[in-house]
Parts: sequence; C-alpha cells; structure tokens
Amino acid sequence: MTTKVAYDEYKKNKVVTASGVELIVQLYDELIKNIHLARSILSKGDTLTFDEIKEKGKVISKAMNIVTGLAEALDMEKGGDVSINLAKLYEFVNMRLWNANLNNDPVMLDEALRVLNELREAWVGILNQENKDKRKETGKSREKLGEQFQTRAEGGVKEAAVYNRLAIKT
Repeated sequence: MTTKVAYDEYKKNKVVTASGVELIVQLYDELIKNIHLARSILSKGDTLTFDEIKEKGKVISKAMNIVTGLAEALDMEKGGDVSINLAKLYEFVNMRLWNANLNNDPVMLDEALRVLNELREAWVGILNQENKDKRKETGKSREKLGEQFQTRAEGGVKEAAVYNRLAIKT
C-alpha cells in the first residue's frame, strides 16, 4: 500500500468515524486550508501565470462550496438567531471569496479568514466540551463497571467459599 493510498484511507476513516461537531471542524480546516492556498498564490502579485490563476480559482471555488454547504446545513427553525447570524456570516465570507477571486484581492481573503478562524475556534470549543463530557461519562461508566465487577467478584468469592465448605464437609 502506497503512502498516498494509506493517507487517503486514513482521511476517509476520519470522516466516517467523526461526530457532527468533528465534521464541522474538519470542514472549517479544509476551508481555511483552501483560502491559505489561494492567499499564497495571490501573494505573488500581478505576475500570475495561467496555471496559477486556474489553481486560485479552483481552491477559492472549493472554499465557496464548503461555505455554501455549511450555510445549507443550517436549521433555521431550531437554530433561531444563531442560525440566522451564521447564515449572514457565511454570506459575507462567500462574497469576500467571490471578490477575492474576481479582483485577485488578498485583503478579501484575509477578511474571510478572520471570520472563519473565529468561527472555527468556537466549534473547537464546543468539540472540546463535548469530548470532556464524553470522558466524564466514560469515567462514570468505568467506575460503575468496576463496582459491578467488584460486587460480582465478592459474590463469586463467597460462592466459592460455600462450595469449599460443602466439599470439605462431605
């Protein structure tokens, strides 16, 4: 198995086994990565080659598709004001990305990155809290299992003692 195939398999498994919040963080990571790639291309100034312009358009389009997907996934009924505000931020980011692509403007990418980095950090905070809660629950489950094991073990010892006494008396 080649390294690339192994890495692709790892990425696929990472997505398949991720929670909803983990998937959102992964989307933000991919989105931010694509904007950084576009930023890197635009940092070359006015001397972009055809291939660089094509690549810039490709990575910005990927970023815009991710933002659109995040916006479409919002539940406006359940999310209330949070969903409305996120939708507005996603619209702002997509407009900045569109303008950056159209005008080769890295400042527009920087504005989009500022918003997205803050949103990503908020999602990472939610993920950390979710993981902390899971660890707490896992600890309680392990403690409960330990108590059950101890009770069963004590019961087993008592049963063995009874059997031993019966065996000795016979």
